[in-house]
Amino acid sequence: MLYFLVVYSTMVGFKWTGIDFASPTIDVTPTPLSGYSSVRGSKYVLLCDRVHVSGHSRLKLGSYANSFRVTLAPSVLIPERLHSKIQVCFHRNASLGLCKCGDGDWKPLQKGIWHTAMSPFDDRYIDVKFIGDMSGSVTVALEEDFQLWRLIFLALGFVLLLLAPFVSKWVPFYYSSSMALGVLLLVIILLYQVFCFSTSNSLFLLRETFLLLHISPIPMYPTYCKI
Repeated sequence: MLYFLVVYSTMVGFKWTGIDFASPTIDVTPTPLSGYSSVRGSKYVLLCDRVHVSGHSRLKLGSYANSFRVTLAPSVLIPERLHSKIQVCFHRNASLGLCKCGDGDWKPLQKGIWHTAMSPFDDRYIDVKFIGDMSGSVTVALEEDFQLWRLIFLALGFVLLLLAPFVSKWVPFYYSSSMALGVLLLVIILLYQVFCFSTSNSLFLLRETFLLLHISPIPMYPTYCKI
């Protein structure tokens, strides 16, 4: 138990290279991961590194309508045919071992680049690994984007909150809202039935064609969805 506490405190206390709004760009060169071969030419080579992405303090109210856009791009010295051997894991677990993400958490580069969005007040970690015999660096960049729609919905929420006492006493509001809800439910049910009917008919036609080709005497009937 003491051993795991020491390992945990060591990993949490270790300071990874990182980026923030003050230093939004960094070049990272993955190094051989412990437990894997470091010999050039070996297919068991695994290079890995981690970047810490630091967000703003929540006291910075001016960033509440913004979001961080994180981008990772390989160096121009890395051939395009090797981009498929670069994988990225984006997580918030500081105690996670280097390159210990699950298989489903690793994402490949798309058209030579990887990007994602995050909250400007969050802290995240980027694990990047090179699989196989390759070397080079990647550039991790951070950009803050202004999201106008967040302010629009915030203002709309305040307006609805102020109008709530008056709207709650307005009788036509109850009739119009209940009617709109009923129409919406009816449309959803009709769409569900149409989808089920078309799907069941397609399956019926496929089965009937298959049986006719094999001259089967067993009749087949279409099935319908039940609610």
